[in-house]
Amino acid sequence: MEVVITNKIPTETIREIKEQLPSVTITQFETMSEAKETLESADALFLFGGGLTEHVISSAVNLKWVMTSSAGVETCRWTHLRNEELLLRNARGVHNVQMGEYALHAMLDHARKHKVSVEYQQNKRFENFKPGELYGKTLVILGTGAIAQAVAKRANVFGMRVLGINQSGRDVEHFDETYALQELFNVLPNADYIVNVLPSTPKTKQLINEESLSYMKPSAVFINFGREMLLMNKRSLKHLRNKQLNHAYLDVFEEEPLHEEHPLWGMDEVTITPHIAGYSSHYMERLLPIFVHNLRVFVEQEGEMKNIVNKSEGY
Repeated sequence: MEVVITNKIPTETIREIKEQLPSVTITQFETMSEAKETLESADALFLFGGGLTEHVISSAVNLKWVMTSSAGVETCRWTHLRNEELLLRNARGVHNVQMGEYALHAMLDHARKHKVSVEYQQNKRFENFKPGELYGKTLVILGTGAIAQAVAKRANVFGMRVLGINQSGRDVEHFDETYALQELFNVLPNADYIVNVLPSTPKTKQLINEESLSYMKPSAVFINFGREMLLMNKRSLKHLRNKQLNHAYLDVFEEEPLHEEHPLWGMDEVTITPHIAGYSSHYMERLLPIFVHNLRVFVEQEGEMKNIVNKSEGY
């Protein structure tokens, strides 16, 4: 059984796997480009980042199982080219804590006017100003999955009203109300804060564009750490420049790294983080047990794998 991993995981973990599953051979690479040749004969792939192109997946003729280190699986969009039997699993549940905290950090940063405090300190200015608060504010979360529930749970503690958007409008724990995706434009005008955690699928890709931005009130704050959902063209940038949207906290972009000449860098209305919302010092300790469990099930053909992905739905 040959397993390819496109990252370096702890030596101790590799040793434990080999002790428990002696039939498994694990080969680690820094990038997918380095792994391509070995992947042609591999049975399983533990994927970190992208690089799983149409050519790579087509040449991996023995591949039976792919697990991603992310909750989103758009980097695995070519897996359907192999066959329906190719198993796809993700890292659902690994990112809940840190991404829930990222959303709360962004909202508190804005409500409490932290940037003003930083500016005052830099200018040695000791004057009062009036911060806001999250209590009583309305939060609209695009998505109601595990990460969205982590955000909603934390927002509940601050006394926020939490509305959720999902495909069907089904009720979900920690949300005061939920609505179907087609009701989005009716819900957005209520939002003081909008957090996007929807997966990138044909139905949701670039859902936030100049039209949806126009339904948000000028005082609203948009927080994006979902996939490349925000179509940042000239019209959507205009919404920010003209104060038709108060502020945007952006962690994920259509093209990464964000080019140094991109207009977003110079906008006071935007806070940029370099796709780090899902990272944490506890990341690997949450991720690796899922991988080891799934690998054991895959090798021994007993039990059930965790984090099944519906390839047709994209999550």
